[in-house]
Amino acid sequence: MRLSIFSIAGGICALVLLPGTKARGLSLEEALARAARHRLEITAIPHEIRAGEGRILQAELKPGPELDLETRNLLEESSIEVSRTHELGGKRNARIASARADLDRLGAQADVRRLEIGHQVRKAYSAVLAAEQSFSLTEESVALARSFADTVAEKVRAGAASPIEETRAAVRFHGAAAEIERARREVALARAELVLAVGDPGVRSEPLEGRLPEDTTVPEPAALTAQLAGSPDLKLMEREVLVRHSALAEQRTQSTSDITWRAAVNSSKLDHETWVTVGASIPLFASRRNRGALAVAAAELDRAELQRAAAGQRLAAELERAAAGLQAAAREAAVLRSSVLTGAEQAAATVQEGYRLGKFPYLDVLDASEVLLAARLQYTGALAALAQARIDVDRLLGRTGMPSTISAR
Repeated sequence: MRLSIFSIAGGICALVLLPGTKARGLSLEEALARAARHRLEITAIPHEIRAGEGRILQAELKPGPELDLETRNLLEESSIEVSRTHELGGKRNARIASARADLDRLGAQADVRRLEIGHQVRKAYSAVLAAEQSFSLTEESVALARSFADTVAEKVRAGAASPIEETRAAVRFHGAAAEIERARREVALARAELVLAVGDPGVRSEPLEGRLPEDTTVPEPAALTAQLAGSPDLKLMEREVLVRHSALAEQRTQSTSDITWRAAVNSSKLDHETWVTVGASIPLFASRRNRGALAVAAAELDRAELQRAAAGQRLAAELERAAAGLQAAAREAAVLRSSVLTGAEQAAATVQEGYRLGKFPYLDVLDASEVLLAARLQYTGALAALAQARIDVDRLLGRTGMPSTISAR
């Protein structure tokens, strides 16, 4: 019986020690591509861009001519007038520049949106990997706890152990069984988050490809700070400033009065006369009537510049905090791998070899295996924290992973 149990425990330990094989399933790249196809926030981008292009086309139009027909006394007197407004002060060019600045802002907003959704997908994908790896290790822990409890029960029945030991072993087993329910719940929650991030219910049950990365090499904080200037968040704030500049320039052109030219043909059957009139109209005091709009545009520009400066400071502080978290997570994972996990693996191997030579009891084998599984669970948690920290840093630096070309539905 003991030999059979030992074989089971040895097999479990071997599975724990062996590196995970690469499973075929949903890759991170495919998850990001699916989010690009299913998330409405992204599929709406081409339509928003086309709307912005349409506003440019509309801004390029010049004021068209107007026809005015008038008759009095049952066609005894009539007038046909054509008028056309001639824009002055560069109104059309300012209008076009404002529409183009708005289109650039739409593009920057689309980049930030892709970045945010890519961040959500990557975090959710990493969380599922971590939850499923922890669940697998927890299942092995339950199997070991059951084997431990069975072995202690045999020793109690043989009179080689105290009944209190059997109680302790039973408590350990039930605790492991409760832990697996928690691990199962974590997997379900992580899968639900992945469904929300990707926007495809099919990923709820689809196996994922790969495992948590174990590379603990991270860049220095100074190197990360140097890359912050390319952040899409900062570029969006810069585009907002340009939009406000364009709006102010457009309002300034409104201070110049336009000229409306008119030409009319008039006729009177009563007087048997026909005559032509030509005239022009110029609004008076146009600059005075535009002071309020100018003040609003100038204030909006000042606010946009302040918001850009505040965003730069906020992102720098967030990056500093994220970089510190990344460094700490990398150090923790490295220490666990080099000291805790390696020590637990060596101890498990030594105890198994000692049991084979008759130097250790079987309970020591089970205990060493449980220590090894606990170390692997702790190491998996550290790898999960490291992966999440990397993704947070990538979000601040603008590394999205989302496909750049998105087709409309």
